[in-house]
Amino acid sequence: MIENMFPDIQIQQTLLPDLAMLHNICCEAYSQNFHNHWNNDGLQHYINDVFGIQTLKNELANKNIQYFMAFIGSQPVAFMKLNLFSNLPNHDQAKGIELDKIYILPKFKGMKIGRKSLDLAFDIAKDNNKDIFWLSVIDTNQEAISFYEKIGFKFHSKTQIDYPDFKEELRGMWRMYLQI
Repeated sequence: MIENMFPDIQIQQTLLPDLAMLHNICCEAYSQNFHNHWNNDGLQHYINDVFGIQTLKNELANKNIQYFMAFIGSQPVAFMKLNLFSNLPNHDQAKGIELDKIYILPKFKGMKIGRKSLDLAFDIAKDNNKDIFWLSVIDTNQEAISFYEKIGFKFHSKTQIDYPDFKEELRGMWRMYLQI
């Protein structure tokens, strides 16, 4: 009998009582994955802005934003943020759902956490009668682009990151989408 090579992964929607744990996994997962994409103290400014306690608290209170954390045992190893009313440029906002963020601690990549998280996100999209599931990805992140393409995402358009101190050569982004 072949044993399952992947650990048991539980994904739970994040609620206000989980704020401190969400803050910690957001900061840790983002920093570990993208610390080398920033100049000067840009990383710290970004984390304070995007993953600050007050920002996360406001987003958790917003019914159009949902956060999820993935756990192995009691340890959070990843998080995902969905914007329930967001669409590609020139499309109906009510028909789209955006995968705004999904970050996995590097030592847990390859364990199907991303796929399991996206399967949950696709179910949420269907439950909310969405037609388009979309995301933005750094255009030099070939590992992520290949992952999304394998699932069926297609290139839509280019955009770029505008944060100060983000390395110029890494600012390019692809918008990718999947018809649901």
